[in-house]
Amino acid sequence: MSVRTQLRSLGSVFVNYVADPVRDSPVNLAMARLVIAFYVVWKTAWIDWGIFMEVPFVAFDEYAFLFPTTYPQLLVVEKYLLLVSVLLFAVGYRIRLTGFLSGLIFGHVGLLRFSMNGSGGTTAIFISVYFLFFFALFASQDELSADGVRRTGQRSLDALITQLKSTTSTTFRADALKYSLLALGIIYFGSAFDKLFPDLQKFQPEWVMPYNLSRIVTTFHATRDQLFPFSQEVVNYPVLVFVMATTVLALEAGLIVAMLAKRSITPFILGLAGFKFSSIVLLGIFFGDAIVFFLLFFTWDTAYRRLVSSRRVDVVFDERCYFCARSLYPFKLLDVNDTMTFYSQSDLPEQYRNRKGIDYTTAMYLFDEDGNAYRGYWAFRELLRQLRVFAPLAWAMGTRPVAAVGERIYEYVAANRSRHFVCSVDFDAETEL
Repeated sequence: MSVRTQLRSLGSVFVNYVADPVRDSPVNLAMARLVIAFYVVWKTAWIDWGIFMEVPFVAFDEYAFLFPTTYPQLLVVEKYLLLVSVLLFAVGYRIRLTGFLSGLIFGHVGLLRFSMNGSGGTTAIFISVYFLFFFALFASQDELSADGVRRTGQRSLDALITQLKSTTSTTFRADALKYSLLALGIIYFGSAFDKLFPDLQKFQPEWVMPYNLSRIVTTFHATRDQLFPFSQEVVNYPVLVFVMATTVLALEAGLIVAMLAKRSITPFILGLAGFKFSSIVLLGIFFGDAIVFFLLFFTWDTAYRRLVSSRRVDVVFDERCYFCARSLYPFKLLDVNDTMTFYSQSDLPEQYRNRKGIDYTTAMYLFDEDGNAYRGYWAFRELLRQLRVFAPLAWAMGTRPVAAVGERIYEYVAANRSRHFVCSVDFDAETEL
C-alpha cells in the first residue's frame, strides 16, 4: 500500500455526514444505534437510587422539585423502564417510540444527576439525548433493524424478490448521524467560544496563556494521586503549554468548520480524542463519554467489509414464499461485498437443475464455490458464516445439541409456512397466464 493510499485511508476513519449523509450500506447507522444504546446502559445501569433515597443529597436546591419525594420508588421503576426501552431501541424495534421515550427518560435522569453533580460526565448525558431524538425522528431510514424487517411486510413479494436479485448498488441515508454530528460540532464550537469569551462581552485570551494550564496541572497534582506524576514537569515548558492550549481551541472550533466546508473530520476527531487521553497524563482524569460519541461516526461499514468472506455463494429460495423472501432480506443488506447471489426456481442456472436428492420446493439451498450443497438449517448457518461477524453464532449452530433442535424447528417452519406465514403466490396459475 502506497503512502498516499495510507493517508487517504487514515483521512476517512470518521465520516463527515454533514457533507454527505448517504452511504452504500446501512451498517454505520445500525452500529451507531448500538453505540448510543450502550452508552445509555453504561450511564444508567450502575445508578443505585435506593442508596440515594436513604441519604438524599441535592447540590442545587432549584432542581430539588425533580425528585419524587412522595414516591421515591418511582426512580427505580424509571431506571428499569429506561433500560427496557433502550434495549428495544438497540435492536431497532419501534425506533420512533423507543428513541423518544429513552431520550425523555434519560434527560430526566441527567437532570437528577446534575442536581447532585454538575461534572462533565453528567452534562454529557444531555448530548446523548439529542442523538436519541435524531434517531427517533429519522427512524424510517434505519433499514438494518427490527423495524426494517417489519417494513418488508409492506412490500409485495415481487418487489422483495426483485431486490434480492438486484445487482445494482443501493444507497442509504443517515440523517440521524448528520444532525448528531452537527450538534456535536456546535457544542465543541461553543466550548471554544466560552474559553475565549467567558463573559460574552470581550475577548479574554487568558485561557490559552501558559500560566493558566500550568496552574490547573499544578493544582490537580497537589490535590490528587496521579498515574503519571512526572507529567507535572510540563509546567517548566511554557511554549509547549501554550501550543497545547491553542491546539485544543483550534480542534474544538475547527471541527464544525471542517463539517460545513465538506472536508475530512478525521484529523479533528483524532486530535480531540488525543486531547481526552492527554487529560489522563496531565490531570489524571478521563472524559470517556466523548470517545463513545466519536464512535458514532466511525466507518463501521469499511471495517465490516473486511470481515465479510470473499467466498461466493449462490442461494436458491422458494419464490412463492413471502416469508422466505423477508427472511433473506437482512442477509442482502449485510452482504456489502456482493458475494451472495439469490435465485428462485424459475431462473436457476443450468448447473443447479435436475440435481439428485434436491427438492427446491421443500427448503432453501446454498451452493458454495466448490459446488457443495447445504440444505435448510445448514444453508442459514452458511449464510451466517459468510458474514463472519456472526461466527460465534454459526459455531454454536454447528454443535450437535443446537443443530438437532435447529433442524427440527426449520423443518417444522418449512412444512407449515403456508399455514403460519404468508405464502400466497399461486405459481401454477401464474404459469397458465
